[in-house]
Amino acid sequence: MTWTIGIISFFILLGLFISKEFRYGVLTTIGSILVFTPIIAFGILYTILYSFYMPFKEKNWKLFFKIWWRAIDGTYSYIGDVLYNGIAEPYDELANIWGEWLEDSVGTEEDTPFGEKQTTVSATIGWYEYNNKFMFKRGHQLSKVLNKAFRQTRHAIGSWEKKIALEELEDKNLHGNINKD
Repeated sequence: MTWTIGIISFFILLGLFISKEFRYGVLTTIGSILVFTPIIAFGILYTILYSFYMPFKEKNWKLFFKIWWRAIDGTYSYIGDVLYNGIAEPYDELANIWGEWLEDSVGTEEDTPFGEKQTTVSATIGWYEYNNKFMFKRGHQLSKVLNKAFRQTRHAIGSWEKKIALEELEDKNLHGNINKD
């Protein structure tokens, strides 16, 4: 048991030194937990009291259910976002990092985004479509599978366009640090 903790600790420390994205993720998660946990805890207590008070104040018993519906629906929306943005898309990125072999399977191009960090397989397939690069039939089939997996009609090309748009935003420095000339 202790050797398992030692190995995990080693990889976490290694990641903190090697990867700025990992370091950013860990530090942001810790900060987020410290800032938002008290807000959420107080919000839960407040919602409990609020859901009983408001129906009396407004003389509308439906408000109790509306308040709880909004809280429950919002919580499930959060869980859905965590699953999509926290697992599905990052897993797609991991597949791209280890998907260099896909480059040889889907097309004839050698200098593609396959193998790049912070790029998804979806975006890389979208790169082929966006730039009108030749793709084998299996590349087009992979694009269709991605459409079905992510329940969209143009998932791959949309992922590439999203990556381009996000890079443009970062280039413009729109993270709250805008320098006015």
